Amino acid sequence: MLFIHPMWDHESQRLGKLKCTPTGYALHVVGEMIGFLGLLLLPGMVVLLILQWMDGSLRSAQLWLLAVPFCVGIVSEGLIQLSWWLARRKGFQYDYEHREASWLEERQRRTYRYPETPV
Repeated sequence: MLFIHPMWDHESQRLGKLKCTPTGYALHVVGEMIGFLGLLLLPGMVVLLILQWMDGSLRSAQLWLLAVPFCVGIVSEGLIQLSWWLARRKGFQYDYEHREASWLEERQRRTYRYPETPV
């Protein structure tokens, strides 16, 4: 997922990752922001090149500008993957059925479940 990454399944997953690895969570957030920037750059570069073409100032060497958003997306994907690697290194697991995150901390399994609001 080059620009946009899947949303969290539940608050338990998001906050569980935050508690498991704050550094990994911060990398995840930064990676998502960079990916969104890359997504915004893509149509921006296309519009810029179209305007230069219409003005007659477009040079074929400027077409490399189309690669910039994709490079930003690759950096974004790298940060997201690094954040999940840090979480996996701590044994992070998420139980989709029970909506519970768990990880290893000081050789003990810690769990986190987001408080459910009563209906």
